[in-house]
Amino acid sequence: MVTLGKSYFGVIDYVAVGLTLLISLGIGVYHAVRGRGKETSEDLLMGGRKMKAIPIAASMLVTYFSAIAIIGYPAEIYSNGIQIFWIHLLLTVFCIPLAAFLFMTVLYKLKLTSAYEYLEYRFDSVVVRCLASIIFTLQMTIMTGVALFAPSIALEAFLGLPKWISIVGIGICGTIYTSIGGLKAVVWTDVFQFFLIIIGMVTIVTRGFLTAGGIEQAFTRAYDHGRLELFNWNVDPFERYNTLNFILGYGIAIVCFYGTHQPNVQRYSSLPTFKDALKAMAWNAVFKELMNILIICTGVSIFATYATCDPILLGDIQHADQIVPYFFIKELSWIPGMMGLFTSCIFSAVLSTLSSALNSLAAVTWEDFLSKIPYFETMSTVAKGRVTCLLAVLYGFATMGLAFVAGQLGSIFKVTITVIGAFGGALGGAFIMGIFIPCVEKVGASVGMLAGLLSTALLTYQSLALKIPYDILPGSIENCPSGTNFTMVINMANNTSNVTEYDWPEKIYTVSYILYPFIGSSVAVTVGILVSLVTNCFMKKQPDSCYQYLHPVVKTIFCIAPAPIKSEISINPAKGTHLCMGTYEGGKCSDIDGNANMKKNRISQRTLLEIKKV
Repeated sequence: MVTLGKSYFGVIDYVAVGLTLLISLGIGVYHAVRGRGKETSEDLLMGGRKMKAIPIAASMLVTYFSAIAIIGYPAEIYSNGIQIFWIHLLLTVFCIPLAAFLFMTVLYKLKLTSAYEYLEYRFDSVVVRCLASIIFTLQMTIMTGVALFAPSIALEAFLGLPKWISIVGIGICGTIYTSIGGLKAVVWTDVFQFFLIIIGMVTIVTRGFLTAGGIEQAFTRAYDHGRLELFNWNVDPFERYNTLNFILGYGIAIVCFYGTHQPNVQRYSSLPTFKDALKAMAWNAVFKELMNILIICTGVSIFATYATCDPILLGDIQHADQIVPYFFIKELSWIPGMMGLFTSCIFSAVLSTLSSALNSLAAVTWEDFLSKIPYFETMSTVAKGRVTCLLAVLYGFATMGLAFVAGQLGSIFKVTITVIGAFGGALGGAFIMGIFIPCVEKVGASVGMLAGLLSTALLTYQSLALKIPYDILPGSIENCPSGTNFTMVINMANNTSNVTEYDWPEKIYTVSYILYPFIGSSVAVTVGILVSLVTNCFMKKQPDSCYQYLHPVVKTIFCIAPAPIKSEISINPAKGTHLCMGTYEGGKCSDIDGNANMKKNRISQRTLLEIKKV
């Protein structure tokens, strides 16, 4: 009989977990010692822009592939079937290349540290940039708090370890190697953790299929119990899962996340060439599809194992989020070292998310806020690097605090998708307005972002306040083996329909949380356009052309020409040095041609942008 809360660890298990933590810390210490404390903020946050494509691709994947994916996603399949992950598998093929074409094409050439620098350049507004940075900071700290909470479920099951100990222990470990080693430590630790995650998940899938009687038998059982519904073409925004909701909500989320979200922009901007960035996105798509397949196989194999003897109905576990630890204990704990392997897998998943989040939060806070303050601006490059280290530490403690709240919010899968949608829709809408809609100006962008954020925040708050129950697919205890303890069997009625019908206006808050990214971005873009149309009518002076910040396709469709520059900008008049903001021909400036001018004057695009603002 499986007893959650009892320690199933042996010496080999402790050694495996200890080695995982030591290697992760060791990579951070190695990069800290290698830099001898002389890293600049650019080195710590961007790896000197000399990173390699495949490690960056692995890092981009595991940034979002936390313990939530290992514990929460298979639990979602166990309860509701594979539909959401099947659609995700299909969307990845189209959405990641689309993200590269739509967003990376514009953002990479700017060599950004913070993705939200783009918004300042495009809308000529520090307010737009800071607003986006604040939204990202809120999103990432909450999301990381949820990710940090997830492994405490497994550790409590394996070791009887109180949740607070695992939260603090993992949080401190990740914070240390992120703060001292910077992006290089984060990426190379992510690569190490990527392989551990693969090993752990393959172990679960292999054992699950063997226990279920083979791959064919496992999928047959899942099909017989309604877990293999691939498409549901109902047109109903209030239905928790259907295909159209997935395409709209998940489609927007994937495109905007991979194209504009700070951790990804930071990573592909750390690569030396655009070709390397494209290569990283391609490899990332391959890795993500591999993980999607492993998640589906994990959920199906575990469900097939307990299809006719559901441990939730038996009362052995309280909720679906415990099913993966339960499976591992019951099916694999007898093999020496297996519990240590799985715990290392979970540690790796959460550490990769935590370290990437802390590095990105430090980058945004430094670049968008502190670097503007004269006290910090006049610091030496080494001192600036130390400040970014301190920022990572502060955010580490903040996420630990939020992890204690995460356990009160319900299913970790639902909470994760809700947080992504509540904040990500508004951020995605800002970049859509900037890159694809030339008429939107700074007031429209600011009001649009706020409207998108408030709309999804209201939906999120009200849905949590109403504690909206969702129907789940039924389990069964019709064929439990002899000797099964039935004393704790729960009422079968509790495992059937829990759906409550709501009247208007409360019904609007029952809209599927899968649609939050689509709702947030749609509201942001619509409001941004309308406000801009009004404010443009009252502007005495129209804003300068945003030519270099628009997508090439948009420039062609709308026949947008670069704005002329009337004069040169002197950089060092005493030495007769000038910077031309237009095409440099025959010693004179004409219309803007940023790339040609950049080559002629040997100055970066980013410097051009900063000088232009002055």
